[in-house]
Amino acid sequence: MPDIFIEDELTPEASAMLQALYSRSCDSARAHIDTVHKKGSAKFMESYYVGYGHASIGDCGTTTIFIEGVSTIACKAIQDNPLYSGQESSTRYIDFTKQGYVDPIQSDLSKEIFENWLSFYEESQQSVLDHLKSTFTKPEGTSDRIWEKTLEARKFDILRGFLPSGVKTQLAWTTNLRQAADKLKLLRHHPTKEVSAIANKTTDILKQKYPSSFGHKTYSDQESYLAKTASSNNYLQWPNDTRDCVFEYSTTIDNTQLENNDLDTISSRPIKTNLPRHIAQYGQYKCRFLLDFGSFRDLQRHRNGICRVPLITDQFGFNPWYVSQLPSELQAKAKKLIKSQFSLIRELQKESHVSSAELQYYYPLGTDLLCETVYDLPQMVYVTELRADKTVHPTLRFIMHHFHKALKSEHPKLKLYTDLDPDNLDCRRGHQDILKKN
Repeated sequence: MPDIFIEDELTPEASAMLQALYSRSCDSARAHIDTVHKKGSAKFMESYYVGYGHASIGDCGTTTIFIEGVSTIACKAIQDNPLYSGQESSTRYIDFTKQGYVDPIQSDLSKEIFENWLSFYEESQQSVLDHLKSTFTKPEGTSDRIWEKTLEARKFDILRGFLPSGVKTQLAWTTNLRQAADKLKLLRHHPTKEVSAIANKTTDILKQKYPSSFGHKTYSDQESYLAKTASSNNYLQWPNDTRDCVFEYSTTIDNTQLENNDLDTISSRPIKTNLPRHIAQYGQYKCRFLLDFGSFRDLQRHRNGICRVPLITDQFGFNPWYVSQLPSELQAKAKKLIKSQFSLIRELQKESHVSSAELQYYYPLGTDLLCETVYDLPQMVYVTELRADKTVHPTLRFIMHHFHKALKSEHPKLKLYTDLDPDNLDCRRGHQDILKKN
């Protein structure tokens, strides 16, 4: 029988060293643990990881970084990584009234824009909640507590569209040492000053805690290249495209070939089961669609495939769903606010000559963006089914139903379990919480 044991008590560098010793010895890790304690992990990492470029050793040591008081813009930049693992504060469950905001310009006009958004967000909460109570009837068998939490969640679903993208949030990032160094190297050259400063500060903290794992040399030509590509390619932009592109797609998958080789695989898949990884070999889907920044943030959480962060502008306007869900007396006020705020943001750009990247902070989460994803078939199926559930935000569910139609059109025999029911107030939202046990 194999000897299987778990060792989770070591520091990240010590754990990395313990695993690395397998490459040079067939002795048990139980024996190597003593070696780690005697030699010290820092000296080993300095000699073998940084000194000799054995980067894979850095994959074996894991750390968790907590980043607080940063904008949603910065949050998305850090999470723009197929290897990201972690969590962030949810605008669908938390009141962001008192969180504050990151203001890159710090002028009277920029402050006015932030305060206008946040005032509407705060002052509308009771009216929206009263409207929801009068519109929906509590389902039989649902407790008052769960129903109240369900309505609260729906309230934030609606009003989060009016939160400015510069509103402060927090996130946790669990990563191995090599991935942290690689990602921070890119973030140092991010086109926003906030993200660049976060990268530099995080790097300094990691150097202090793990000096042997973050002593990598920098090279001027590499740094210049990263700076150049970051400024021009960091955000997905459509400078000459103002089409009303609700949804369009293309695919490189030959369905005849797929069915000839894997018909049983795609047609007999049980519910909540992923397609085998090898199905990805048949090709990809490229989907393009309008989606508000708030819901894009949920879609970006799927790391497989390509889902670039779009540049937030007023090019495609404000998603109408958020206004349509307000009580009638607030709808006219909201439309007037959006029109006025977008005008003030354009004035702010002229007044301050701020970059397009920095201007993003002043647009609300309900701003529509032209987004693009590139997924293979297993990921396309996974995202479609997961994000079509009725607990998902309605603006994202709408796009997922288009994903479903595309999949069924191209692959009629593909088994799908997409929730295609119309949007409603699902009481499961009231159960989706983290509570302390009594």
